[in-house]
Amino acid sequence: MKKLILNPNTKMDLIQPRHNYAPADKTKQGHIYMPTSLLTEGARLLDSGVAVTFHDENIKPRELSSTNIGINLLGAPYIPDVKKLMSQIKSELSESPQFLLGGQVISGLTAVQFARLFGESAHNGNVDETVIRLLGICSALTPTQQISLIPAYEKIADRHMKEYLSREFSFYVSQGCQFACDFCAAVRTFKDPNTGELRKVKESYRDIGIIKKDLEYLVSRVQSLGLNQLQLYLSNLDVFQTPEKLLEFACAVQEVKRAHPSFSIQLRGLATAESFIRTRDHSRKSIEELIKAGFHTVGFGVDGMTPAVWRAVNKGINTMDKCLEAIRSTREDFGLTPEILMVFGHSGIDTEDTLRLAYEFTLDMVRRYGVVPRPHIAKSFIPGNIGWVDPQNANAIEALLQYPEAFQSLDFTALPSKLTHPDEKIRKLVIEYYLKICSIVGNTTSYTKPIEPQMSPKEVEEIKRFNENRYDR
Repeated sequence: MKKLILNPNTKMDLIQPRHNYAPADKTKQGHIYMPTSLLTEGARLLDSGVAVTFHDENIKPRELSSTNIGINLLGAPYIPDVKKLMSQIKSELSESPQFLLGGQVISGLTAVQFARLFGESAHNGNVDETVIRLLGICSALTPTQQISLIPAYEKIADRHMKEYLSREFSFYVSQGCQFACDFCAAVRTFKDPNTGELRKVKESYRDIGIIKKDLEYLVSRVQSLGLNQLQLYLSNLDVFQTPEKLLEFACAVQEVKRAHPSFSIQLRGLATAESFIRTRDHSRKSIEELIKAGFHTVGFGVDGMTPAVWRAVNKGINTMDKCLEAIRSTREDFGLTPEILMVFGHSGIDTEDTLRLAYEFTLDMVRRYGVVPRPHIAKSFIPGNIGWVDPQNANAIEALLQYPEAFQSLDFTALPSKLTHPDEKIRKLVIEYYLKICSIVGNTTSYTKPIEPQMSPKEVEEIKRFNENRYDR
């Protein structure tokens, strides 16, 4: 155990903001889900001697205990709400607060954009050196792969933990993807549009022993709360990309299950058709053991339906044959439920023909293999993806910075807007085919309406009322 050298008065409040589609009536709960990324960072701070208090505003209002405030943004749509939250906190506290903002979206903003949006009192909480300096921590923070979340879990009251554990929640297994899809903003292989440099990323797993320890704790905790199962959504961006580590994880989960024979652990996750087929053909045991561990559903990123579209968005690993075979094999060879993640409607790329093919493919897979449709609208520029630094999007991004409410239009569940899809004909076609997929029986996506620059306050309020409780899965 490392020796902690820290000012004993160092405290920090970590906040999970109320979901941006939660009811305006704050006496009603928002979208409840385990804030795993926030808890992970909280566990690192606890490990360094910071007195951390967690607040989830989807469950109850905050009761702040310090002027060090950490806020977790799950995506660009949270930007306007976090700006309002910061303003509220400033008015509540007698001393000036110091904000540390985290989440992938924060890393996608330039320093100038960050300052314009959040002001001088805000800092990038994703940068360890910044956190260490501002909080007076005297040693390096433990890497996320080596940290247990148990100290963070222990900070959560039983009544709130029961809310989390009675639902499916994200379980941190790994980070990073070797592929480089242009529309994605996650940690992945990435080609810098300015230098042309390809920064390769490999999947990075948490320490398997720590994963097992955390899982054992969660099983014991959930049993003490009167529940008999855990539903885990694996954090892996592509479950099957590192088969040997996946096998280790599967065996660890099985060991926990054997120690609790009457307890159910259910697993679900994302994959590429490419990695699934490769693992099936060369490391089949990894899939078989994962299924024994409780894996029941896999979501494939199909994301279009022609070679031209896939090449244009840097997803050339996909082919029609691979997608078909992955879905067929998932259902017929392994008895798993396949999901189709259809991120489509790429501005300047999709046509009426490609949109129709994406819809028809989804419908055909539902009929043939009982696929679960999960459609989303591609947004060619979001903080962290390649389009965000493309000069041709500069005017649209400037419009967002001037009118932050419109960051909501970058939600992948939001209908295309004039900002994200300026061509009127294509915009209408994308809306048409998106709504067609959303109407397929079994679809899990609740589409939302976008907020656009220059909308009147009345128009914005009408859209917000429509979007209430329309949470993505």
